[in-house]
Amino acid sequence: MLLGTKKFSIIIFSDNHKKLAEWYEKTLELKINDHIDMPHEHFIGFDFGGLFFSIGHHGKVKGKSKDPYRMMIGFDVRSVNKTYEKLVKKGVYFIAKPFEAPPGGYWCMTATDPEGNILQFFGGK
Repeated sequence: MLLGTKKFSIIIFSDNHKKLAEWYEKTLELKINDHIDMPHEHFIGFDFGGLFFSIGHHGKVKGKSKDPYRMMIGFDVRSVNKTYEKLVKKGVYFIAKPFEAPPGGYWCMTATDPEGNILQFFGGK
């Protein structure tokens, strides 16, 4: 393996990382486990089963995602339909409502965060 680790991280950069992190905490009910402040960068990390998932401030990022279809962040959930029902009540915008894909396989749905980053949820019905 070219890379010497099996760990993986995801960082979503924002010009208002505190507001976006609050959305992930309240809407997706992710638990914040860390605040990292460096001279020019700031991160809010979430407890995500060993994966480093954080929302960070980046001075070159402004406003909503300009190419949101380039990358989708996936979340494995127990029930896509129950997750959908909870998120609809919280005002989440959906690109694709729950559907079975491929037929007979698993369920998924696609939504966006407030900055237009695409989130995909997959799992059982």
